[in-house]
Amino acid sequence: MKVNNDLVVRASKGDKDAFSDLYYSCYKDLYKFALYTIGDAEEAADVVSDTFVEIWKGIGKLRDPSSFGSWVFRILSVRCKKEISDVIKRRGIYNFDDLIETPSQGSENIEEDISESASLASALSKLEGEERMIVVLSVLHGYTNREIAEMIGKPQGTVSSKLHRTYAKLREMLGGENNG
Repeated sequence: MKVNNDLVVRASKGDKDAFSDLYYSCYKDLYKFALYTIGDAEEAADVVSDTFVEIWKGIGKLRDPSSFGSWVFRILSVRCKKEISDVIKRRGIYNFDDLIETPSQGSENIEEDISESASLASALSKLEGEERMIVVLSVLHGYTNREIAEMIGKPQGTVSSKLHRTYAKLREMLGGENNG
């Protein structure tokens, strides 16, 4: 998640317009993370909204504007962890329509794209919450194992081994393909 440090500095000084710009610049990434972690569109939106309330309350205490992204994901991951057990207890299933993105109009093989997205969504739904969180932070958002470890409060070695095991699990669920 790329964020303009100037916006962070201005928002930390109480600039509501800068905070609004921050909100719009990172909402989509945070929402995707919450959606893939929780598996419910409404719950994901609620968790992200609650996260932004917490960000607004705490941004004035943020010392290093360049750490905004990891700080925000730490807040969001704590909220997701808290919410995920309740969601699973209440629903017991995932709404796959929320997890599958519609292919772009220029796609040559829409049926194949949809099938691959559905297979991936299904495989992700079978992972434990923390496994999904680590994969989403790594693959969708490009965070390093060190950054993820810092965000979720686990040792880097734990994150690395969990990510490796989760990739193996996903490969097995997706037909044993070895994509690296």
